[in-house]
Amino acid sequence: MTERLDRIETDITEIKRSISELRSTVATLADIVASHETLHEESRQRFDSFVERFDRFAEQANQDRALMLQLIQTIAQGGNGN
Repeated sequence: MTERLDRIETDITEIKRSISELRSTVATLADIVASHETLHEESRQRFDSFVERFDRFAEQANQDRALMLQLIQTIAQGGNGN
């Protein structure tokens, strides 16, 4: 009977140790998930910023092209004596 109680106590101790390790693992995973979420949000913000800058650049490029076309047309008209 004492031997059986000793095994039960050993099993309980092992279960408690396993639970403690599991809690530690879960806490570590929670930290990893939180860190991943933070990094993902920062990455999304950088991407959004890049898209905004690209859109501004594209708009400016379109405006520059329109001005160059106007300039070329003005020069061409002036060269024709108009």
